[in-house]
Amino acid sequence: TDNVTEKGEKYSTSTSTKGKGYEDDDDYEELLLQRFDLALRKFITGVNDEKITNREPVVDKSKFGTLVDGKEVTTCTYNHTKETVRVEHDDTVYYTIRVYNEGNQEGYASIVKDDLPEGIQFLPDNQTNKDYRWVMYDKDGKVTTDVTKADYIQTDYLSKEQEKTTGANLLKAFDVDTMDSPDYRDVVIAFKVTEPNTSDRIIINKAQVKKHTDKDGEDVTDIDSTPDKWIDGEDDQDIEKIYVKYFD
Repeated sequence: TDNVTEKGEKYSTSTSTKGKGYEDDDDYEELLLQRFDLALRKFITGVNDEKITNREPVVDKSKFGTLVDGKEVTTCTYNHTKETVRVEHDDTVYYTIRVYNEGNQEGYASIVKDDLPEGIQFLPDNQTNKDYRWVMYDKDGKVTTDVTKADYIQTDYLSKEQEKTTGANLLKAFDVDTMDSPDYRDVVIAFKVTEPNTSDRIIINKAQVKKHTDKDGEDVTDIDSTPDKWIDGEDDQDIEKIYVKYFD
């Protein structure tokens, strides 16, 4: 006859069903392995006063948790165009960097880093850059106020330490059954285009998570990414591209 465990699951006391269900001298406890996993996407959201709304990622979670070639898929798919945006010399381009939490462990994107390739220049006096706490660093990793020496920028805007209210920056754990998308937070940057109008070069700008921490602000390991190191194929980094309109 069938009986019900305290967990609400059926088992049989019949010896003929031994090994096919639960017996009353059996029990189990589930373990949920902690998995910290951030993903980053970068996309242009404005040029000068013009808003750009067709480059935002659309999340596809349909394969999350399924098995592909014997391995569990632990990342969503982020569908958004990477077609090069055409700009002009002296334009101000606004980029949004979005960090998602695909893991089952809460945490923070404590430091986000963005490089400064030739052809664009950081705008330290731009209000957006001030609001998002971007700081310039030279090639030796030292803070600089000279835009001509800036090699990259980074911000702690999304860190636990910069929360205005408790938990405001905390990236919640992803539950694929109840959430349409992993929880995320955004930062925005403004750059000036310095590439001349006679150029025919595509400018590629890279962003990545430099440091991540758990819900207590302590160091934690991302299961599939290495912070502050560009490794092709990792999901805590992304690029965006611009191309200066050629004038002849």
